Amino acid sequence: MIKNLSYISIILLLAFTSCAKKSTTEKTKRLQGRSTKFLQEKIEENHYDFETLSAKFTARTLINNEKINFKGSLKIKRDSIIWISLTKLGGVEMIRLVLTEDSIKFINKWDKEYFMAEVDKIDKLQDIGLGFSAIQDMLIGELIDYNDENKFSSSNDGITYLLSSRNKGKIRKASTIVEGDSLLAISIEDKKLQKALEKNTSEDFVIRNYYLYPDNYWLAQQTINHVSMQQAIDIVYDNYEIINEKYPFAMLQSIRIASKEKSSRVDMKYFQVQFNKKNRYPFKISSKYVPIKKAK
Repeated sequence: MIKNLSYISIILLLAFTSCAKKSTTEKTKRLQGRSTKFLQEKIEENHYDFETLSAKFTARTLINNEKINFKGSLKIKRDSIIWISLTKLGGVEMIRLVLTEDSIKFINKWDKEYFMAEVDKIDKLQDIGLGFSAIQDMLIGELIDYNDENKFSSSNDGITYLLSSRNKGKIRKASTIVEGDSLLAISIEDKKLQKALEKNTSEDFVIRNYYLYPDNYWLAQQTINHVSMQQAIDIVYDNYEIINEKYPFAMLQSIRIASKEKSSRVDMKYFQVQFNKKNRYPFKISSKYVPIKKAK
């Protein structure tokens, strides 16, 4: 298990997203009640398959109060490879990353160094569940860590429909996701709950919330809160466009990841999105580069 959020921050930087929050000034309206089964059926209907995805983006990041702006390119071969290149706004490539189900490797051209490792050594990413499939789902706007066989409840806030994992009341109250760049607020007062959190990291302590737009049931936001680890991820999707006359894709996305000690945010705007285009995934390490011995 990684003991800090270094790799989460890297994946964020190499993953991306863009500012797109539900407006707090939008008036709440009455939405027709929808059952859990109905929402799950809509989720299944909206699932789309593709062979490849390619896109360009601009992004703003905030990692532990340090701001970085950059441009990037993303290429995905479904269930096989995620390739990302990040450049400074002046056009100089800084980082190139390749993630597969088995490995992660990236080049830091700025510092002339590289990193390579097997995924099983880092893929849990603080037990939030960000393995290859989860990162892929996050980037394309599908539900992370979703299993329709798990127990869920449905509700709405007048703006979106919400599909929530069923957790004990004390567990849900133990950790609160808040607005702003800090993302995570933890307040644990119950002594019995504190003892349980210290001893148990089971499924019961993972809170999943999936928000769906009411007109088309596309994903508006998703949060995964690992209460026992005091870590969470929150992603917002907005400004959908239909790509290739078939695939809905959120052109604006925002990812926030935080633990009790660290927080990261990436806001991103996509353009030139294409599906099923033949892609190349070049990756070559210069003999002048040195390996990164440990996460910074």
